[in-house]
Amino acid sequence: MRYALSAIALTFATAVSSHAQLALYGGFTTSKTNAANTPRLSGGTFGTFYDGKHYPVVNFGIDVRGVVLPVTEAVGVFAFTVGPRAVVHLPGIPVHPYVEITAGAAKVQYGSGGIASYNRVGFAASATAGADLHLLPFLDWRVIDYSFTRLQGPKSNQTSFTTGIVVHIP
Repeated sequence: MRYALSAIALTFATAVSSHAQLALYGGFTTSKTNAANTPRLSGGTFGTFYDGKHYPVVNFGIDVRGVVLPVTEAVGVFAFTVGPRAVVHLPGIPVHPYVEITAGAAKVQYGSGGIASYNRVGFAASATAGADLHLLPFLDWRVIDYSFTRLQGPKSNQTSFTTGIVVHIP
């Protein structure tokens, strides 16, 4: 009897852990900082998330993301952040909205060496909301990803919009 109960417990433990979802994503990002006289930046956002806690409507996990907005007209941002995420899964609806709060570091550059220039690494914190559209069992379209980032070093804010793909790894 003890072996049978152990086997049943192992089966349930394995079934629960097999629902954990790992995914990789990447997309095109357009962004604007509130620093004076800076242009709109274009680049990419990439990362991975792992949704380890599953409930009937909401999953909770962790997201690790990088933002690369190459230097254009003496302005650029490179950020790496990590933090918790929550995603809503409603039965029969292929759109999955999510929210995240991440923190990390960002290298910000603007200006070309004058008095108002800045080129350092500092703390960055972000609030992100978006929605993924489920296309195939392993593929989603990240329809929209909006993030508001506070860049501590230059004390400026950055707003970004991203669209891209999400590849789920079973």
